[in-house]
Amino acid sequence: MRSPSDTKSRWALVLLLATSVAACNRAAVRIPGTAGPFPPARTGYVARHGADRSVRVALPTDSREEHLSERVADTRLTGCRTDAFPPGAAPRTLAGEIERELRDSRIFREVNPADDPAALVLETDMRALCAQVIGFLFIRVVGITSLHFTLRDGDAVLYEDTLDRVVTDADEEYTGPYAVYIEEGMQILISDSLREVLRELLRGLDRERAKFGPHEVEPL
Repeated sequence: MRSPSDTKSRWALVLLLATSVAACNRAAVRIPGTAGPFPPARTGYVARHGADRSVRVALPTDSREEHLSERVADTRLTGCRTDAFPPGAAPRTLAGEIERELRDSRIFREVNPADDPAALVLETDMRALCAQVIGFLFIRVVGITSLHFTLRDGDAVLYEDTLDRVVTDADEEYTGPYAVYIEEGMQILISDSLREVLRELLRGLDRERAKFGPHEVEPL
């Protein structure tokens, strides 16, 4: 576990690297090009038993602007406009993360099959997927994720839940180095918070897998 002195020393370096001015959310003051690729939000979750159904991952909808005032994960933090994604890339990035984790978890027989009219459809509404950088003398990066998932079998809803998580640089879930540029820290913390949300999604789907039994397609 990191000591308070380690955290303070680390973010003192971040403060120098960022060369930011006092602000409520300093994520808006960043050094372009320092974020790097989005770190995979790997959960490592593997189901003991899978359902004999395929699933298709729909492209997530981005409704973050509509949920900016909503608190996330029982904290005082709300959704935010600041992230480290290129314009329009967040839904595609999120879809890729969900696809990989569903495939690796083996909860379903196949993910995004080329031709399966009986495939279930997993829809995702992005309500928060962002990062904040807060503080004055010592700053802290916070990753914020809130996603609403709906698993459909045609018109029937088999699973539905809103999952959210906030992860800071001081939490055990943080996977980044001691000193980073703001853009890089934002990427890491968004990934860390997303990983915890996806872990809860997989657990929820695994618990409900009995509902995803074999499905006979009626002949035309």
